Amino acid sequence: MVRKLTTGMLALGVLLTIASTQSYAQDEVTDADIKNFAIIELAKNSITEGISPMVNGMIEKQEGMTGQRFQELQKSKGEGAEEWEQKFLEVVNKQIDKKKKAATDVVKLLAANAMGAAKYKATKAAISADADKKSKFQAYLDAMK
Repeated sequence: MVRKLTTGMLALGVLLTIASTQSYAQDEVTDADIKNFAIIELAKNSITEGISPMVNGMIEKQEGMTGQRFQELQKSKGEGAEEWEQKFLEVVNKQIDKKKKAATDVVKLLAANAMGAAKYKATKAAISADADKKSKFQAYLDAMK
């Protein structure tokens, strides 16, 4: 019985060692992870960078609307706006929200399929905390632009 207990403890120790080694290996952020993260960020930025030009184009096409007035409406959330301004603000905000949601969906889809959500989060945290990883990330972004 002592031998079975000792063998069981030894097996448990080996399994825990293997599990902790695998866990450690999964926690490491590699250059490939940083590159995948950069690709995902580039895709997200591609969508979000189009928001401002889209809004400016809508403002230019709307008779009686200026960029300054639009900013005032955004800050006041449409309070005190004329009916047409309120409707315009609603249309623009729907388009902005649509683009932001698309960017979020792209990040979720790519993160889940390219590297896994946990690895994506770990890589994001590592880039924020480590200057070397952040510079590698920026180098990948710059190279892909």
